[in-house]
Amino acid sequence: MHKKKRNIIIILSVIVALIVAIFVGINIYVDSLIDKTNKEDVEVIEIDDAEIAEEVIEQSKAHNVINIALFGADNSGVGDYSSENRSDAMKIVSLDYDLKKIKITSVERDVVAYFPGNYQDYGHYNWAYWFGGPTLAVQTLNYNLDLDITRYVTFSFDALKKTIDLLGGVSINVSNAEINWISQFTSNYKYLGDGIYTLYGDSALVYCRIRSLDSDFVRMNRQNNVINALMKKLKDKSVLELMDIFSQILPYISTNLTKTEIKSYLVDVLSFNLSEISTYKAPEGEYNDICPCPKLGGYLVRSYSNMAIQVHNFIYEDENYMPSETVMENEKRTYERFGPFTKE
Repeated sequence: MHKKKRNIIIILSVIVALIVAIFVGINIYVDSLIDKTNKEDVEVIEIDDAEIAEEVIEQSKAHNVINIALFGADNSGVGDYSSENRSDAMKIVSLDYDLKKIKITSVERDVVAYFPGNYQDYGHYNWAYWFGGPTLAVQTLNYNLDLDITRYVTFSFDALKKTIDLLGGVSINVSNAEINWISQFTSNYKYLGDGIYTLYGDSALVYCRIRSLDSDFVRMNRQNNVINALMKKLKDKSVLELMDIFSQILPYISTNLTKTEIKSYLVDVLSFNLSEISTYKAPEGEYNDICPCPKLGGYLVRSYSNMAIQVHNFIYEDENYMPSETVMENEKRTYERFGPFTKE
């Protein structure tokens, strides 16, 4: 009997050792994949340097939400993440752990905003990355919208194209005007009319960047359409397939997320509802809430404080949010500098 117990203990010990070895092996493998991300010019953004208002730090403690800035840089190739590139897309990805939801906020890139940090002047939102890299871009989002971002992910156009091609394209409902536009820049499509098309890397990128047909707000819709289509494809992939895709696109991505954070968020997101990603555009009223800025180009917002309120209502589902003094004072200074909001 004693010998039998000893054998059971040995067998259990071997099983535990195998489980530990597998876990360690997977961990090492995932770490080796993450090491493929672009490490050049990665910027660590501490809370004290992120231009987060004190009121926002206190308010964020009441919510189980992680906000990550997502920049689509106007660049190409592996490792091309210099601050000389504008952020063609500027989004805030919010992971709501209580509701198990992913929310994506798109910020109108030509809205005039105040650049804090080392810049201390005004510009368009998408200039912030150009003038000061991800740090200034994150600071600008926090300062103007009362956010608490310290983490960012920057991806090149090639990252988007590579991902879509690895997934075998994405299915998008495309209008006749859109497919005609895409046909001018790629050879994959001819004038086939409205319908659902499988867009591959080059074509999907053209689709994401269309704004001459309508507006930048519609372009943000197109970008979100592609993100949703990508997520639907990814959720059906096996872990091994995801790891393969992950390994091939990481060289085109730059992020200040740590290895631990990346692994944690990847595991956590698997429990989220990936079929329904909520999207929002700021300002909410689109062209009704903006007017041309006479001295800087781009657009002034009807109410900068209301824009911050609307963003908070979407991200935190907090209808009673009161903007910080920073946002209120900045709104006043902006109109003093450029004149009042005037809708012709």
